[in-house]
Order: sequence, then C-alpha cells, then structure tokens
Amino acid sequence: MAGCPKNMLNGPCGGYRDSRCEVLGECVWVKLYNTLGQHDKRYEVFTKVNLRPYFKLRDYYSPARRDLSKFMNALSKGNAIAYEVFTQPNSLDIPKLLDMLAKLSTYLDAYAIVDSPMGLRTYDQLALALMIKNHIKDSDVLMNIASRNKHVEELISYLVTSLNCDIRNYIFITGDWPRNKVGAFFELDSTQSVYLCRLISDLCVDYGGKKVNVGSKPAHIGVAVNQYSSYLELEILRCVRKLRAGAEFVVTQPIYSISRFNQLARSLRAYDPNVKLVTTYAVVDSAGRLNSLNNLGINLDNSEKERIINLLRTNDLVTANELMFREVLEEVKGLSNGFYISTYGNNEVALTFLKRVRKELKNM
Repeated sequence: MAGCPKNMLNGPCGGYRDSRCEVLGECVWVKLYNTLGQHDKRYEVFTKVNLRPYFKLRDYYSPARRDLSKFMNALSKGNAIAYEVFTQPNSLDIPKLLDMLAKLSTYLDAYAIVDSPMGLRTYDQLALALMIKNHIKDSDVLMNIASRNKHVEELISYLVTSLNCDIRNYIFITGDWPRNKVGAFFELDSTQSVYLCRLISDLCVDYGGKKVNVGSKPAHIGVAVNQYSSYLELEILRCVRKLRAGAEFVVTQPIYSISRFNQLARSLRAYDPNVKLVTTYAVVDSAGRLNSLNNLGINLDNSEKERIINLLRTNDLVTANELMFREVLEEVKGLSNGFYISTYGNNEVALTFLKRVRKELKNM
C-alpha cells in the first residue's frame, strides 16, 4: 500500500490508534476502510490474502489438522495456559531465569517467548526456547515472531531451524516500530509470514516452491488481535484474512472489559466455528502500568480504571489481580479456549498468582 511506512500489503498493522499510524500521520489502510463504506466491499478488500510477487504458490489453503503439541491439545480441551517469558538481557541471567521458569512448569502448557515487544531488546527467542526445552522436562514453547527487520530468507532459515528442533507453536505479528525511532524495515507482514510458515511446515517448500527439510509435523500458528480497536470490524476482517492464510488460533490483547471480547469472539466464530481463542490477562501492578496500556491500544473508560485502582489500593498485588482475573474468567467461559498470562517478566508474582488460580483455569 503506497504511503504505509511499514509497506503493509494486508491491511493495517497492530500499531494504528484510532485512524493514526504509529509512525507518521494518518493510517492509509484505515482511510481506505472508511472510504469503502459498504461491508461487502470492505470484506472483499480486507480478507483477501496478498503476497509479494516472488511467491510462486499463491493459492494454498491449509486443511484442518490434528493437534501435534501439548499446547494445542490443551487449547482444544478449552483450558490451555501459556505464560509470557519477557526478560531483558540486563535484568536476569539465563541460569536464574531457567530455574525460575522451571518452578512454573506445573501450572503451564507452554512458555510464550516474546520477540522484542515495542522494539525492546530481549533474548533471542529461538535460543531461549531451546534452552527451556532442554532445561525443563516435557515443556512446550510458543514462539512469537515479529516481521520487523527480518528478510524473507532469514525468516525461512529461522522457521526451518525451529521446526527441525521440534518447536511447533508460533504467533506471528508484524512488530512494533522501535521506541528509539531508529530505522526499521518490514519485508513481510504477519499475514504473509503465516502463509509462508504454512508452505514450509505443510508442504515442505519455500515461497518459490523449492524443497526444504522440516520433518513430518506441521506447525500450529496463531495471530494477534486488538479487541479495543476503534474499528472492531476492521480487526475482525484482519483476523479472517489471517485465518485464510493458515492461522489456527487468535490471541487477544489483555482483557479487563468483557463486552468487546464477546463481540469479537462471536463474530470470529460465525466465520469459523473451529477457531481457537486465547484470552490474554496481564497483571496490573500500578496505576502507571494501567495508564501505559494506552500505548498498546487498550483504552479503558475512567470508571473501569478507577475500579482497578481501588482494587490495588485495598488489596495486595496478587489478591487484587486474582479478583480481577476471576471476574474475567467467569465472563469468558464458553468463548475462550485458554489464557495467555503476562506479568511483564515478574516471575515471582507469576508463581504466586498461578498457584492461586490454577484450579479455576483447569476447570474452564
């Protein structure tokens, strides 16, 4: 799309806020969405999978597949738990991190390893995934892969390596523009990354039809959605496009308000009754953290913010979040297939929190 700083081919990235681009000016994709007006035209434009010219195989639609990972088995049962591993290299060394993550293994189905959110520096997710699998018996991992600053050949090498190391679960995102405003490039968007991964894992070929060796187990692929978007229909259409490209599950932004999630869930299930929905809950540890959610496009009304702040004032951190989480859990029953838990790298809080809510999670 001409005028898009990230060169997106498949609608806006997750960085738009209202009608604004996260980099510069008005989002050209939101402008197009508003111009089209009628739902039928919007559906046609925003659910079509667009690919770079070098993709030779352009019409592959992946079939339904059986569950091939611990995480996907739990997701199909409706009680999956993934925990976000978000650790910056200057905050905790690897041996201490692995020992702490091992203490959480009883409560989890997968460790979700992030790829430099908001452009922050993090450990390489493939190296960390392999260390976790080696250190923690029977562990499963869920790798976040951002398109930012990855050439297509680099992404292919990354996927072939990880698939041959028996890593099966992925979340593809486009990636945030770096906080320090240094240059970034986006050869592929998340939709094209999903499609490329499908070619590699299902058909053992790359974008040009060249054979690659990845073994016999296909990948399980997820994507992200922002249910707080001012353009919820646009978010739903973005999800439909990614499902067409080969995604199997959708991960939400952190949930504190239920109504938008319910609308999203029902709309996606109307398109694909079998789509798996993963509900994110991120522990709120301060009013500052709550205000920072705006940077993620999570816009809560003032009454909801005040309710959460009052809970933090009158309870200890874990108890306040336990109360909020139980409310969310009750509301999403029957719609959510599992939870993605984030404590922004505070693994000690995660251990206490998961101990308290483990029974409810497993009885979803």
